Amino acid sequence: MNLVEAVKTGDKRATLIALRDKLAETIENCESGRDMASNTKRLMEVIAELETLPPEEKKKESKFDRLKKKSNENG
Repeated sequence: MNLVEAVKTGDKRATLIALRDKLAETIENCESGRDMASNTKRLMEVIAELETLPPEEKKKESKFDRLKKKSNENG
């Protein structure tokens, strides 16, 4: 997912991940020392913010999915 798509979802985690990836690409192709420094600083801030987010919630299972799983476990 690109940065614009991530922002449009309203999902903070997805947006930060897309921003992290975009910054990494920018740094990889950067030739200006000044830009490299500011982009690297921002990348580290984004990574730190991602680390503060609570773990992603697992996909919610429906009652049917739980029963099907239990049935498969019991053979």
